[in-house]
Order: sequence, then structure tokens, then C-alpha cells
Amino acid sequence: MSTFFRSPAASPAQTRPDAANPEESPQITTRSARRARHAGQDRVQELEQENSQLRAELDRLRSQKRPIRRSNSLGSGRPKRTAEKRRRHLLRDSIMHTVEEDEGGDGSANVRITRNKISRQASIGTATVLKQMPSTPRPAGFSLELPTRVVAVFREPLRSEHTEYLGSSQFADDILNLARQAGRRFEREPRVLRLESPAYVFGDTHGNLEDLHFFSDHIWKLGVSLTAGQLLFLGDYVDRGLSSLEVVAYLLALKCLEPQKVWLLRGNHETRDVNGWEEHYGDRSFLWQCKHRFGDELGPVVWEGVNACFDRLPLCAVIDDEICCVHGGMPRRPPPGPRPFCADADQKTRLELLDMVPHVITINPPDNSIDADLQQMASECLWSDPAVEEQEPDLNETGFGESLRGGGTVCFGHAAIKAFLEETGCAFIVRAHEAHAHGVSLSKGAKVFTVFSTSKDHHQGRAASCGCILIDVEKIQVITRSPHYRNHYVHKRNSMSLIGIPQDEINRRKQIGLVVDDFDDDDDDGVEYLDDSEDEEDVFGA
Repeated sequence: MSTFFRSPAASPAQTRPDAANPEESPQITTRSARRARHAGQDRVQELEQENSQLRAELDRLRSQKRPIRRSNSLGSGRPKRTAEKRRRHLLRDSIMHTVEEDEGGDGSANVRITRNKISRQASIGTATVLKQMPSTPRPAGFSLELPTRVVAVFREPLRSEHTEYLGSSQFADDILNLARQAGRRFEREPRVLRLESPAYVFGDTHGNLEDLHFFSDHIWKLGVSLTAGQLLFLGDYVDRGLSSLEVVAYLLALKCLEPQKVWLLRGNHETRDVNGWEEHYGDRSFLWQCKHRFGDELGPVVWEGVNACFDRLPLCAVIDDEICCVHGGMPRRPPPGPRPFCADADQKTRLELLDMVPHVITINPPDNSIDADLQQMASECLWSDPAVEEQEPDLNETGFGESLRGGGTVCFGHAAIKAFLEETGCAFIVRAHEAHAHGVSLSKGAKVFTVFSTSKDHHQGRAASCGCILIDVEKIQVITRSPHYRNHYVHKRNSMSLIGIPQDEINRRKQIGLVVDDFDDDDDDGVEYLDDSEDEEDVFGA
């Protein structure tokens, strides 16, 4: 240590005349080392003090820099445009919200929501591996050529040969064939599907080809077979949007291609009384679109053939025995006591009773040959809604009451939800049926998810989004489309993108809903409203 602190200019041999004395030299060296050591310690303290001052100055400069950066981003000129451009670019990515339930130390349950961007990767070699795996034998009469061709048309609907095909009688024949193939599959499925996660759950699509393209481009871009997870659609595929025929054809084609990965439930618009109501929906009615596309003779044939397929759709799905998925909501229990369809109905859960609904049922209009209790339960799966908080005091002892839709439809409150979840062992309800500007909403103590997968034709405004839900084991992740996202399929008639396109091609696109005179939601105020008008009151019974 003495050598490290000693300075050559202050060597004892050079500064003290008696340093040559061998008896005094060790004492002199020790005193000199002690002085040098004290001097070194003082210097270390000085350096530490200077370092602390520098850190304090750096913190001060950083604190001054933050408001300057914020003011630049909020001020006028180029920095604002750059920040806005960066913000919009980031919003183009899809967002996942992970909803988890944590149990606190006091035993209470807390819902935690985290937000993350999503992306997906897949190996091209996965396709080869999947093709080598044994597949489920396809029944006789099921051909892959037709659904494969329809899916190819959906991927590129703007090609001139495809727009011509979509307005042809050949397309009508293909829809009828798809409806027959898919209908036979639906008829063999249980009324309550039992699925395993991962599964993507979609709400109403309502003839919106544009938003359906968004999901296909971002969730099953490489094809359903290469997508990790199943696809579950909760109904309402037709009406309101101008591309109901394309949406139905595409979804039925996916079902025929991947019957164990694509699942379709029934919504209230998959009934004849609703999708045939031309007086109410006008050119947004599925029946009107069938007749407009294929003529007054062939059009009703296509409409009836598709509705015959709808009559066979399942009513409900349960994922991982915990997530109950349905179009509208839970049904009421039948009156107590033995029922004609089940002697011990009181010992059955409502999911077990729903599985007793006939596999072919019209619902609206009612089928008098089917037990009234089963028909009521099937109808309430399609039509019911969560009660708004103002309705809760007016609900009966079971938690049910009259819906704002009228027409004998019902709503369910906290008590009904609690009883249903305890009865079935489920933890959450995922449903559709109501428009929401954000695509997905939570209600009833975060026990009910409402998912809406179309952003148009429901008076939600220009900024409306569409969404779906990914259920993955113990996680529920919400995926929504940014309102800034735009694709290139649907255009206004005066759009610059149509310049140079022949008039006959523009007319064909207009016929199939790819060219519109105006976007109906441009002037909407974004106020949420129920899926169907109050004009339906007293038209559809429960």
C-alpha cells in the first residue's frame, strides 16, 4: 500500500537526510505511507462527491428535456405531423388484451387486463407435415373442388373473372351445393358443441366482406389448416351488409374444407322471418339480395336452400368446459316437473336440455311439431340480451325480464348469470347480437363478453372497429381492428381508385356490393344501438 500511495517526488530517501540510517528508515516510511493513505482517501471522497453532483445535473437535464419533447409533439409544424404519422402507423397492428382473474390475499377476485401487440409466424414446412398426417375420412358426396374454388374467389374478389362469376347462375348453383354439403355436416353435429382451446370466436359478420377479409388476412392468412386454433362463428352472417351471399359462400366453403376446425352457430338472422323481411331491411335483406343477384325465380330458390342449411346449425358451444358461447344469451329453464321430451328435466342443466333440441328446426317462424319448451329455449339462445343496469330492479326472482327489443324476447341480469354459471360449471359467457363501436365489450361484472365482428351498417360511426376473441387455455385475449385500417375491396362509386376500370366491371362490382354510392356510417354519431329495430316488436315471439 505504501508503494501505491507514495509519490516519486516525495520519496523519504530524497527528502530526509537521515533516511540512510537503517534503524530510522522503517519508521519514516510508515509515517509517510500513513500520510499518503489519508491523502488518497480524501481524494476518493472528492471524486465521489463530484460524481454525485454530475448525476444530479444529468437528472435535472433529463427532467427539462421531457416537457420540451412533449411540447414539440403537440406544437405546430413538422414534429406534429411526424408524431401523428407514427401513431397511426403503430395503430395498424392488431392488439390483444389478456383478461385474467387473480385471487387476492383476502379471497376476493380481481380482473387483470394487459394489452399486447400480436404477430404470428408459421413454418412453410408445416403444410407438408400436416398433409402426411392421417385425415378424417370424408363421407361420400363431399367434394373439395367446389369449396376450394370458392375460397380462391374470396381471396381475390376484384379479379374481373371473379366478379363475373359472383353474378352468374353458376355461383347460385355453387351456393346451393355448398349449403347441401355443409347442411349435412351441421345436422350430424350436437346442438351444443364441445370444443377445446385455442379457439378464435367471432361475432356478427352481417354480409361485411371487408371486415371478414381483415380477419382472414391477419388470423388465418396461411389458411385454416395452418392456423393454430379453431374458428367459431356465433351467427348473423346475412342481412344489413351488401355481401351476404359472398360471406355465406365463403364460411360454408371453409366448413366443408375444415369441418373439425371451423364451427358455425345460429343467430337470429339465420331464420326466414328475419332474413326474408324485405319491407324492413330493403336492399339489405338477404332475400332481396338473392333476387337482385339471381332473378325472381332463381333467387328465392337460393334463399330457401341456404335457410334449409341454417335450420341445421348448432345453437351453442362450450370451450374447455368453461366458456359458454352463444349468439344471444342464455335461455330460461322450462317450468318445473316432467316434460314431454325429458322425464327428469329438473335434474338436467340447460346445456343438456339444449342438446335435446331437434337437429332441424325453423325457430322463426315457429315449428308447431316441436315441443314448445325446446323451441322457446332455442329462440332465447338467438334473441336474449344482458339487461342494462336500469332494468335490474325490474327483473324477476330468476334474474330474467322483458328485453328492450320487445316481441316477447328476454334479457338476463346478474342473478340469472350467476345461476347459469353455477349450474353449468362455466366461468364466462361469450355472445354476439349487439353492436359495439370497439368490437368487443365486457358487462355484468366482467362475466359476459359481447363480440361484434363487423364495423359497418350498425350506426357506430366512422371510427367503429370490429373484433374477435382468442380463448387459449386460461387466457381470454381480445383482438380488435384499428379504425385506421382500410383494405382495397369496397369503394365509393366516385373513388379515384376506380378510374380506368371499364363501366361494365364497375356495374358488376356494384351488383355484388364492392362498389357503393356512399358509406352509410359516414354521418353516424357513434352511439351504440341494439341489433334490431323496435319495429320488430310483436312480430317475433320467444
